[in-house]
Amino acid sequence: MVASKPLVKPVLIAMAALFLFCLPLNQIQLAVSGIQHPSIALTFLLAVAIVCFGLWEIARQKRFCRTSLTGWLSLSALFSVVPAFYLHASFGASLWHVSSIAIALLTFSTLQQFSFNHLQRQYLLWLPLLSGWLVAFLFFLPSILNTSGLQELAWQTDSLYQDTASIVLLTSVALSAYLLARTRVYKRNIAPVHILLLATPTVTLCALMALRQAWLVTIAVLIIILIQPFLYRFCRKLHHGLWNCAVFLGFLIAGYADWLPSAALFSPRFSTQEFSVVEQSLALLKSAQFEGVGLGQQFTAQLLFGVESKNVLPMPTLHPSWLVKSLTEGGLALCAGIGLLTVLVIRRLNDAPWGTRLMLTAIMLPSLIGIVVTPFVSVNPALALLFVVLLYWIDNLSARYQRISVRPIKTVKLVASSSLILASTVVLSSVYLGEQALHTYQISDSKLAQYQAHPWWRSFYHEEAGKRAFLTSVERRDIRAQEAYLRQQVQRLTLNPNADDYQSLIELAMLTGNKAMAKQIKQEANSLFPNRVFQPSFSE
Repeated sequence: MVASKPLVKPVLIAMAALFLFCLPLNQIQLAVSGIQHPSIALTFLLAVAIVCFGLWEIARQKRFCRTSLTGWLSLSALFSVVPAFYLHASFGASLWHVSSIAIALLTFSTLQQFSFNHLQRQYLLWLPLLSGWLVAFLFFLPSILNTSGLQELAWQTDSLYQDTASIVLLTSVALSAYLLARTRVYKRNIAPVHILLLATPTVTLCALMALRQAWLVTIAVLIIILIQPFLYRFCRKLHHGLWNCAVFLGFLIAGYADWLPSAALFSPRFSTQEFSVVEQSLALLKSAQFEGVGLGQQFTAQLLFGVESKNVLPMPTLHPSWLVKSLTEGGLALCAGIGLLTVLVIRRLNDAPWGTRLMLTAIMLPSLIGIVVTPFVSVNPALALLFVVLLYWIDNLSARYQRISVRPIKTVKLVASSSLILASTVVLSSVYLGEQALHTYQISDSKLAQYQAHPWWRSFYHEEAGKRAFLTSVERRDIRAQEAYLRQQVQRLTLNPNADDYQSLIELAMLTGNKAMAKQIKQEANSLFPNRVFQPSFSE
């Protein structure tokens, strides 16, 4: 009798939507970012759904499955959430930080509750591989549309976050080699699935080289070298040779298309400006190493640190290193959590059989490098779930499971159902409010007040309501209300400095005829952003 597994398919479908829809679309820059980005909001919903499926599976089997890695990851997560309770941490950033860590840990634990067969475990690897194809397609789509005469539908490649896209592309290269060696088709040397796997390195390497970053060439070559012993031992000689030919073809096409970067192979990852930002962040971490500068406070703290040290740098919107940014904000506790996680990953890779150890390292390497030298989950939260899936898969190769009986079944079901309903309501309403934000001039004042109740859009619609009140005060020539609004905006920018917002505020102050306040705002803006020219230029 075959055991019933009613929740396996829903989990795999949710994983497919996560990797084949959300992960590629998260790479596209929109007018909104973070959790307001519709694709990132859907990523959150799918992650919650996967966790809820795991809770229902626990309730169905009346047992909880775990490995030794589960407990150590829980300890790492416990260290990592400590900075969220520091008094100088931003409430919104702390809430997002705790939620992200909890969802990542629960997703790992959820996958352990299901008894996947061999094909289903391979399916979990096929999804990241196919997402690499989709990311490559998104990168080449503008060129394809322009060639087809559809320029009005094309967007510039700058609309894609390129650094984090490289993580997915490099992972696809490694997974194509592993799946090529593990996919068996009897009585046939080449099957359609092999053609797809052999085409993967050609397509993904072309996309990687088109990014024109020399450090990606170095990492790609390193991964290809790490893969060779595994292919030599476990793959057919025909397939091994064809895979290497596909790699060579990818580099050949990139060279013919003039995509290969002209910089040296071992050129630094960061530009001079980015390296200065990272170096200053490390200096800031050294000055506040115990508790850090507070979650969500890195940008402001580094600007003020630059003012104090008389070395204000032009700050990028996204920090070039997610690891450095996180350690700067979280301090010693977050350093302990990430350090423990690193040790666990290295230990799991070391526990693997000798024949597959280098292969598993090649699969995990893009994510580990991405954590250090890219914005990582600051751009695409789905990358954290990619890391979790790969870590689960490696742990599942050699781990022994412990089964713990679970008693309060109704409570588990109630928590799962309530969480899924709440997450669905919040995410779907967020997508609706995002659509409404495109034409705020059509929203009535009463609707505007209602929209401020949404936790993800409260600040946006609160600002919109403030702008309307300000314009009304200008029409009525209410000087006191105008000054109150301007001072409120100055206070807001003190907490969250932004060069564009400072320029807008200067223009508003000039609109009201308050030249003195405009000068004061410009003086503050110049001290924080000395590399930016603010208008107008007041004559003394």
